[in-house]
Amino acid sequence: MVTIKDVAREAGVNPSTVSRVLKDNPSISQKTKDRVKQAMADLGYVPNLAAQTLASGLTYCVGVVLPPLVSPDRLNEPFFMEILTAINDEANHNEFTVSIATSDTLTDLKDQVQLMYKQRRVDGFIVLYSEKEDPVSQYLIKNKIPFVIIGAPVDSKNKTTYIDNDNQLMAKIAVDYLYQKGHEQILFVTNDQKSDICIERFIGYQRGMQALGLNSYDSVLFDPKQTATLEVFMEKIQQEKITALLIIGDVVSLRIIQFLSYYGIAVPDDMSIVSFNNSSYATILHPYLTTFDINVDRLGRKSLHCLLEKVQKRQSEDQKVTVPFTLKERESVRDLKKS
Repeated sequence: MVTIKDVAREAGVNPSTVSRVLKDNPSISQKTKDRVKQAMADLGYVPNLAAQTLASGLTYCVGVVLPPLVSPDRLNEPFFMEILTAINDEANHNEFTVSIATSDTLTDLKDQVQLMYKQRRVDGFIVLYSEKEDPVSQYLIKNKIPFVIIGAPVDSKNKTTYIDNDNQLMAKIAVDYLYQKGHEQILFVTNDQKSDICIERFIGYQRGMQALGLNSYDSVLFDPKQTATLEVFMEKIQQEKITALLIIGDVVSLRIIQFLSYYGIAVPDDMSIVSFNNSSYATILHPYLTTFDINVDRLGRKSLHCLLEKVQKRQSEDQKVTVPFTLKERESVRDLKKS
């Protein structure tokens, strides 16, 4: 069995240096860390997790809290699988593991998070949503448990770290883009009017419309389970002669394209669409979606990095981290100026 002494001998350092490398001690240079890690790999050294835990007080596991699964569509969102993959990959690079908390309600989520931390199964949490008066965040803040949020600041802005895109700017850019293509009757559509993402993007839509001197509309709810919302949606399109939709995400966009086809409304010939997330669904069916790439991989990796800084007490200050985005122009927007 390979020991720390064997690794130290191979790397030409003291055993105490190997121990500090295992704890990612900042006093050790990156060059020395790389040499020690190479020696570990060459010898096939596997750290004794139990010993590490006793020595450092860490479990070397982080918890990831998914939003309440209030609808089947949320389970189908590629965003969550993509960001979990990024978080897990970055955790592996840092020799951490990942544990997931998921439920249908915020109350149950809070109970899961509490149990995970009390049983010392995790060192901190990445929360994949942001909501007002969220019992999970309130519990974590009250008990001074390290955590970060992927989403816009809505509560306790100075009490944790938020990692997000500039959703208001994205929506404003979408409005500008559609206007440049000759669209002035633009409608904002969502499947959840209460989420922080919806609120931020709707504000950006309103500001974009106002800046151009265009008439903005109230956000419209699209929920296939509620027939009334579908009727309101179609009435708004017909009454206001809407030519373009700014839609909260790719999955909802595909459902709307299918729904519009029942009324003989084709995308992009009769209706243009700009969406968000640039998920795998964006290029499954024609027309391919013009959508924002929100850089999910970077969101996930940055959230893990920020959490580990808190867990390992390398960074105590809370911050707002903004991840860049890009608009992917594809087939779902018609240029009315060329008609």
